[in-house]
Amino acid sequence: MLALIVKPSLHGRSKFQQALKQLEEFSPKILVGTTADSLKQEIADLTRQNPELTVVACGGDGTLNLALNALPSLDIPLAVIPMGTGNDFAHYLAIKNTGQAISVLKTCSPVSMDMGTIELTDNSTHRFAGIASCGFDAQVNERANTYRGPAGTLKYLVALAVELVNLKCRELSVITDGESINTREFTLIAVGNTSSYGGGLRMCPTANAYDHKFEITCVAKVSRRLLVRVLPKVFWGGHTKHKQVTQSSGQVVQIGGEEFPVYADGEKIGRGPVVVRIHPAAMRVWQAQPRDTP
Repeated sequence: MLALIVKPSLHGRSKFQQALKQLEEFSPKILVGTTADSLKQEIADLTRQNPELTVVACGGDGTLNLALNALPSLDIPLAVIPMGTGNDFAHYLAIKNTGQAISVLKTCSPVSMDMGTIELTDNSTHRFAGIASCGFDAQVNERANTYRGPAGTLKYLVALAVELVNLKCRELSVITDGESINTREFTLIAVGNTSSYGGGLRMCPTANAYDHKFEITCVAKVSRRLLVRVLPKVFWGGHTKHKQVTQSSGQVVQIGGEEFPVYADGEKIGRGPVVVRIHPAAMRVWQAQPRDTP
């Protein structure tokens, strides 16, 4: 049985209705909740009826993040049908389109994958699957989420161009695995379980969601001119060779400083300071083919 969490704008659209018809053999049920808490109760009730339940996020990375945080138990497998403006997590799973996603559900099995959590100062904890970030890219995300169009990478790039005008760096401290305090002005910090966000921007290009650690990309203070010159390289990961960009890996990342917006999977999680933790092999996901698995 499948429990579908559907991006609101997809209801009534033909591509979703076609996908729903192809899933009939799985007795799909469209969940009605709109928050993680309300969805969690629905999923728990369905799991008692059918222990083999799979939760399916129909949408983009934001819908995936909602679904992940709605799971009452991480034993429940999670699938994604990419129908959003940004589908980076689905692409990491080698799922490129709706047809392929449905084929995965029919022919493949779930695998274990690392998961991240973000702990806020109010003691709340939020799960994420892809990249958590703060600084310039979080500000771009804030602006992009206010746009109804364009979609995907173009939407992100339009927001990026606007935010460049107001480029501000923040003084932040970074502690990785309890060691090496690094306090300076940063343009952005990205903590990656997977490699890309924003519809294909490879900010953490070698992140491996099966190796039990994050890839951490820190960009020190840069000028607008330099940022404009380096940004195109993010599409293939070439930005990591610049002297203002440092990379490291770790399991626990503490980011401190005055209040700053924190995003993950393209969604606003809250405001920092934060503690970001990896949880090895904590979630079960449906993927198209083995990729960097142990």
